[in-house]
Amino acid sequence: MDFILENLAIGEYDEAVSPPGRITALLCVAQERDLRSPRLPYRKVPLVDMQTVPPALLLEAIEWIRKTTSEGLCVLVFCNTGNSRSPSAVIAFLCVVLGYSFGRAVEHVATMRPGISLLPDLIASIKEIRTRL
Repeated sequence: MDFILENLAIGEYDEAVSPPGRITALLCVAQERDLRSPRLPYRKVPLVDMQTVPPALLLEAIEWIRKTTSEGLCVLVFCNTGNSRSPSAVIAFLCVVLGYSFGRAVEHVATMRPGISLLPDLIASIKEIRTRL
């Protein structure tokens, strides 16, 4: 697990099953994974690995992160391995909510969590969301 912001981390499924005490909310962005009876506030936004993310689903993830962190909770965004979908969702959050440029968001996340790969056409999905807001 790697913290991207003080209240926002990226991780993998196994870390979400038994999260450290600092984590107080969980967002699953893996279509093939789910948590049964999570003990923390939980949301699932089912993204398919290595597929273009529909802007509506990406916006759902962004809005949940925004709402949950604004309530003072510390969110772990996770997928199967924490290398593609969860970093992509966090990059979108940084761009849409915090106003990062796409390049700055990717650089920041890659610095905090090396070895990421982005979902195809992520920048286009982010641009579409920005035009809707």
